Amino acid sequence: MIPSISRTDMMPEIQITRANRELLNQILADHAPIRSWRAVEFLVRELTRATIVDDDIAPADVVTMRSRVRFREEGDATTEMVTLTYPGESDLYEDAMSVLTPLGAALLGLSKGQSISYPKPDGGMRTITIIEIRYQPEAARHKASSFAGT
Repeated sequence: MIPSISRTDMMPEIQITRANRELLNQILADHAPIRSWRAVEFLVRELTRATIVDDDIAPADVVTMRSRVRFREEGDATTEMVTLTYPGESDLYEDAMSVLTPLGAALLGLSKGQSISYPKPDGGMRTITIIEIRYQPEAARHKASSFAGT
């Protein structure tokens, strides 16, 4: 008999910073009742299965909050660039994508080259692959503090 593979076994390993997780848990407590249940459910699942890392050791190729990331949808040659934001930050970034959307929740914690499938609002599935992390706040802070120390 072939063992069945659970949905989480097929999901890529993800990493989330401790600070991102704490703030997202608070946001979920405050906003969950007024947001799309699919997006909230997906984000909660992602937070639960993620490996939590300290902010100062987060790998530079991992999508964290306020990261600017380029991705491609499976079967599409074009790419999209978004900045992963907290709710209420859409005016701060021209390409803002809230983490409380299905796409935003799917991006969080992925590394360059990883793919993930997530539910679309219409009930289908969408698969995306991370092409590039153009900016990550934790890496930028680390780089700035290293530069300041020399």
